[in-house]
Amino acid sequence: MVETHVSWVLLTGTYAYKIKRPVCYPFVDMRSPEQRHFYCREELRLNRRFAPNLYLDVVPITSDGVHARIAGAGEVIEHAVRMHQFDTHEELDRLLAEDRIQPRELEDFGERLSGIHSQIPSIQTGEQYGSAAFVASSLHENFAQTEGISRRLGFGFDSQALGSALRQRLDAVGGLIDARHAGGRVRECHGDLHCRNVVRRDGHLIAFDGLEFEPAFRWIDVAEEIAFLFMDLVRRGGRAPATAFVNGYLGKSGDYEAVRLLRLYGAHRALVRAKVAALESEGAADKVREEHASEHHAYVDCARSLLERQSPVLILTSGLSGSGKTWLAQRLAGRMGAIHVRSDVERKRLAGLAPKRPSRSGIDQGLYRPEANDSTYGRLASCAADILAGGFCAIADATFQRRADRALFSRLAADAGVPLILVRCRAPTEVLRARILDRMRKGSDASDANLAVLERQQAAFEPIDAGEALEILDADTTRASIVDDIEHLLKAHS
Repeated sequence: MVETHVSWVLLTGTYAYKIKRPVCYPFVDMRSPEQRHFYCREELRLNRRFAPNLYLDVVPITSDGVHARIAGAGEVIEHAVRMHQFDTHEELDRLLAEDRIQPRELEDFGERLSGIHSQIPSIQTGEQYGSAAFVASSLHENFAQTEGISRRLGFGFDSQALGSALRQRLDAVGGLIDARHAGGRVRECHGDLHCRNVVRRDGHLIAFDGLEFEPAFRWIDVAEEIAFLFMDLVRRGGRAPATAFVNGYLGKSGDYEAVRLLRLYGAHRALVRAKVAALESEGAADKVREEHASEHHAYVDCARSLLERQSPVLILTSGLSGSGKTWLAQRLAGRMGAIHVRSDVERKRLAGLAPKRPSRSGIDQGLYRPEANDSTYGRLASCAADILAGGFCAIADATFQRRADRALFSRLAADAGVPLILVRCRAPTEVLRARILDRMRKGSDASDANLAVLERQQAAFEPIDAGEALEILDADTTRASIVDDIEHLLKAHS
């Protein structure tokens, strides 16, 4: 049996049975059998959205006067949520600690989480969960509680600087929070999406143990949901796994506006976890108390780092089709903690097409008409502006063959007050052609480019002249060391 603050979990090998404890906390009252049965049903309802093959049903616990059995004969005395039991060594915190997780798995999880979010209910008009006023109240209350428990236990807490940074960032985004609330971005989410509540099962990461007992904890902006796991991934695994998850989510959802809120919500959730660690240390043995104290301090430090002033950079990966600009952008994103936005994906998003669905547009037709190109680069610039405003490096991935498109991003960088660096991706023509043909054969990429498109690009590419005043890094993507080389040069330039 495993005991949590609200449940007893019986592990049988094949199944796990979660029984609600008859407890009463400020956030939940489970003292009556009816309430415990209700929360069992809620747990099943909510978690089947995220892990339908893990959560099975709610089963009665019965008594014949002598023995209690699950789904036996006699009087129903309790209920339990029945789940498939899983290997706890496959939980995400352990996978990270033991370096047994690949960035692609986290990117895939982000994509699938975006799909789940798109299907769950949005907040109803008039409900206050997720509004700026409600968020501000929740953040201030949590901060005060975390500070109080930290001081009471003698952990130490530099509240002045951290509290000031939290308030300043909250004040700066209040209007955006309300706009997203009105726009349906507040949804009935998982609510407790940290690494210990994600497990690898059947080859995929899935979320489990979402919050059933307090609506305010789960009716949140999807930005807060992804910020929670982003924060925990940064703390446990560094920026490569964290940005893989976020890039997967954003590439699928297109909600780059959420990036403006990631650091605020991430810091808030870090303080939530700091508070939980402090509470769990009370009454614990010395060694366990030290472990919880260490975790508390790590989360407080994580909150502080997320709220620190950032110095982002705007990076353009430019080049002909097949030049390796997307390949390079993806690898640089993980190493630099950058968010990658791609013209091939955003062009199709504007047209209502899935990224890998062929548009069947001819040259200068359909999705590639001049006005469609203008819209695509405008969308790309808008996404990059959101990323930079959130304090993240942005990598905009497109051919950038027109001076007008490069000028658009030069103005964006100037307005944002950030450096702009163009990485000019190159490869021999025979390599470009081979890469395009291979991509077409596999049919697994968002690019519509074929050999005719390549020839048109080669003829129409407007050379970069000195008047554009761009910082340029040349990248021969056939070189084995090119990712290391460009990363080193970018760090030197930024």
